[in-house]
Amino acid sequence: MSRPLRIEYPGAYYHVMNRGLAYQVVFSDRSDREQFLNLLSECHEMWGIRVLAYCLLNNHYHLLIQTPQANLSRAMRHLDGHYTQRYNRRHKRDGPLFRGRYKAIVVDAEMYLLAVARYIHHDPVAAGRVKSPEAYEWSSCRIYLNERGRPEWLDADQLLSWFPGKNRLKSFRAFMRSKIEEPVEAFYSAKRGLPVLGAESFVEKIRAKVRIKSGDLREVSEAKTYLKHDYKTCLKIVRRVYGVGEEDLLRGQRGKRNEARAMAMVVCRRLAGMKHDDIAKVFGVAGYSAVSSAIGRLQAEIERGREAAGRFEQIRTLLQR
Repeated sequence: MSRPLRIEYPGAYYHVMNRGLAYQVVFSDRSDREQFLNLLSECHEMWGIRVLAYCLLNNHYHLLIQTPQANLSRAMRHLDGHYTQRYNRRHKRDGPLFRGRYKAIVVDAEMYLLAVARYIHHDPVAAGRVKSPEAYEWSSCRIYLNERGRPEWLDADQLLSWFPGKNRLKSFRAFMRSKIEEPVEAFYSAKRGLPVLGAESFVEKIRAKVRIKSGDLREVSEAKTYLKHDYKTCLKIVRRVYGVGEEDLLRGQRGKRNEARAMAMVVCRRLAGMKHDDIAKVFGVAGYSAVSSAIGRLQAEIERGREAAGRFEQIRTLLQR
């Protein structure tokens, strides 16, 4: 029998899901769901996982999480194991609750983080439970739209940072309501071997983390820390791809579209991990809001697969060399 695939490395993003054994109910009432969310909070405190999105249906759950440390298995063992114990004790039953070990898909955050969050938030809509994602009580979508009601363990900043400043919650809601892209739908519908959702270069990078032996995929440990690229190197690559000079990136002209400049901001945010305020200083713009708006507009084009998506992928590939 082949061993289950384990892909764990610092900074990894995962779409994690599990379903009840024989499709049985795993969340019987409000108390069960609250218990599960309390355990998510414990996983955040004990193992340092970052929860970006969640959705709890009657017989299954979805999570979008990041592991700054390579400890997905430990955190999920705590979550599924302790939840099963508490559910069984409360409902006077015994035996396994879930159909087996959770399923974890490694996510290319630069390309698919928002798409996976939308896929998760759409689950109750697809199931016919509600008409819009934010109408479902037991998903993080509605929590995102209520700034005062967000629990400390929900890392909302990572998703919201992709949307323009003043209207970011409105933009977030519109994106979550929008149609799921065909490539994402096709990925989740297909029977796949390697559980990775990402650009081709990202998939190959993950494939390099595992070795194929006797038809089995086995983990190769990752010793490197999770590092971002130096922003000066990022700017150099952007200039190379667009064939422009440094001034074209760092000095903007009012009313004139400059995709190279906007792309440089996107790359500094996503691949260099810079904060909006720091980007504002480098590019000489007013502040957080101006940076957020510039990034948000180009990010929308990247998400829709336009020419900017190809250029972004080219930049990322060059940075990986």
